[in-house]
Parts: sequence; C-alpha cells; structure tokens
Amino acid sequence: MGKKHLPAHLNHIAWNRKILNVFWVVIFVSVCVEVINSCFTSRPLEEFIKMYIVLPTTLLIFMVSLAEWSFKKKIKYIDYIIIWTASMFSAILISVHYEMYVLYTSLFFPMLISTIYFKKKKVWLSFALSTLTYLLLSTFHPVLKTMNDLMDQISMICILLTSTAICVGIMSRGYEMAKELNKAQADHQDLMVKSTIMEKQVKTDALTGLYNHMAFYEYMDVLLLQAETYHYPVHLAVMDIDNFKKINDTYGHGIGDIVLKRIAKAIKDNVTTDDFVARYGGEEFVVILNDISEEEAFTLLEKVRLVIQRLEHPEVKEEHITISTGLQTYRRGMHKQAFFEGADNSLYVAKRQGKNRVITEGYSEAIHI
Repeated sequence: MGKKHLPAHLNHIAWNRKILNVFWVVIFVSVCVEVINSCFTSRPLEEFIKMYIVLPTTLLIFMVSLAEWSFKKKIKYIDYIIIWTASMFSAILISVHYEMYVLYTSLFFPMLISTIYFKKKKVWLSFALSTLTYLLLSTFHPVLKTMNDLMDQISMICILLTSTAICVGIMSRGYEMAKELNKAQADHQDLMVKSTIMEKQVKTDALTGLYNHMAFYEYMDVLLLQAETYHYPVHLAVMDIDNFKKINDTYGHGIGDIVLKRIAKAIKDNVTTDDFVARYGGEEFVVILNDISEEEAFTLLEKVRLVIQRLEHPEVKEEHITISTGLQTYRRGMHKQAFFEGADNSLYVAKRQGKNRVITEGYSEAIHI
C-alpha cells in the first residue's frame, strides 16, 4: 500500500510539531556541548555553569514551553509564535556565546522555518525579526556593541536580505512547480477520462448499451482461465429473438431497434450483477453466468424467457415477442470454441423444436409455456 497523504491542515500541524521537536533537540545538544566545555574552561566552574548552562537553558526552555502551550491550545497565530521563538533562540545563543561567531548563523533559523510555511509574508517577517535581533544586540549588548561597527551591521543586514531573497525565490519556484504539477495531473486525469470513454465506446454496443462482440470474447477468455484455475462453474447462454426479421420487415428497423433495446434491458435487469451480458450481433445476445449450478442457471434463464414473453410492445401488433436460448456449461479442459458451439447448437435445437424455450445439454426436454 502506498503512503497515505494527510489533509492540508493536518500536514501543517505535523510540520509545527516537527519544528518544536527540533527546538528541544537544539536545547539538549546545547546543554551537552556546554557540559563538555565546562571541563576545559578557565573560568570558575560555578560561574560557568550559571552563565553558560543554567541561565540560557532556562530561557530557552521557557521560550519553547510557551510555544508548546500555544501549539496545544491551537492558537490561531501559532506559526508566528514559532517564528518568534526561533528569533529568541538566536538572540539567546548569540548573547551568551558572543565570542563564537559561528552562532551568528542562528539568525537564519527564522527564515528557514518560515520557508516551510510557503508564505512570503512570513519569510519577510522572519527577516525583520532577525534584523531587529541583530541590531538590538549590536546596540545594547555590553560586549557586542564594541565588536560590531557600522560596516559589520550593514554587511550582516545585506546577508540576511540576500538570504531572504533566496528563500522567496525558492518559494516562487515551488509555486511554479506546483502549478506545473497540477496542470500535469489535470491533463493526466483528462486523458484517463477520455481513454475510459473511448474504451467503453469501443466495447459497448451503441444501440442497447450492452457489451459488444469484442468485449464478450475478451471477458470469456479471462473468465475461462479463472474457471480452469479455481474450478468454479461457468455457463454460457446464447439467446435469439424469435421471428425478429419479420418485425423489421413489417414495421421497419426503427421499431425493431426499440424492441431490441427493450429486450436487452429486460435481460440485463433479470440476471445478477456477477453475470456478463452482451449483444453478440443482430438480434442475438450472450450471457455468461458465474458461480451457480447448472440447474440454477437453467432456472434463471427460464425466468428471463418468461419476463421477455410478457413484455408489452405497443409498437407492434404481435401479441408477444419471445426468445429462444441455448445453454452450455463449461467442462474442464473444454476449448472456448467448443464452449460457444455447445450453447449455439442448443439454441439451434430450441429453434427447431418450436422456439420460445431454453435448451441445454443437461435438459433434453424443451420447455415451452
């Protein structure tokens, strides 16, 4: 089974959950690194633990806990709270570890996170927060304000602006790809619909709506292979409308088509959904009956014959229009040609014995009512 896709709102919630999990991982890693650093620092251990482990970790946990609370309460602006939390993360890490220039890269965290939401306004908001964070630290931090001059500040703002522009560009390209993908999917669905319609037209008789001669043979090939493999009973009935040529000659082909459609519907409506009904050609129909005994198949065809005999046809003066049916049961190892000829031969016998009857090899006596 393929991977199930979550609805859009649930997928969004899942991503927020992943981001919060990353925050907790970062806190854990930060504590582990500082514990290791405490073994090599020249500062007094108590002071180091207080300033580099306890204080920043407490602040980070507080910030993430606030975001967690907002997430669980399903606050409407949770996305913005998470972006703001990322900005606070970078502010705390930089202010505590100001001598580690590599931590300035944490200013990019809010922009990277906002890109996940695929909203340009959130990316620009994250740029504003990161820029504000850097400027505040450069202005008010007791050490950083002496380390970063005007050129440093301008350079950092330019880098943040460039990174934001790249994030927006990535999102724009994502929009284009999504649009192209949607168009490709729409084209594919349209092609599938057209292909299905064409296949149905090729395999369906236009007049009666039943399957046609070609579809019958395709279905029979598959069904007989399954019957040979799994040994379940299959029966073939070949039906022919009695004296149909006379109807066409007397009333015209238009009336004949109406009669054909009415009888085709009666056949289909009175067999089961597991059975296959097709117009074989002219006034002849074929029915494949599945997974019932020979006696049950015969009884079902008798029911169909009686229903058709009782149909009213106001277009013609004949009192009744009837059908004759030949029935053949599939025997293991039987060739499909012999299978069809068995039913066709039984139909021929039904015609010779007076029509309006069902003949099968298992029932030598003609039934006539």
